Amino acid sequence: MMRVKMTCKEAHRVVSEGLDRDLSLFERLRLRLHLRICDACTRFNGQMALLRQAMRKLSAPDDAAGQERK
Repeated sequence: MMRVKMTCKEAHRVVSEGLDRDLSLFERLRLRLHLRICDACTRFNGQMALLRQAMRKLSAPDDAAGQERK
């Protein structure tokens, strides 16, 4: 049986895994509960979200640059 309470180590692992795959409902709920009580993991989650957003922008085609070259 899996525990509901999550450690910071587990939270970091789940946040990182969430970048590569969809988390299960149970994983999302456990993580959400942990983030409500842990400021450090909340900051880590925010940093990972910022990195994810930056990577998406880097991988997206830049329409303005493409139009200038034509």
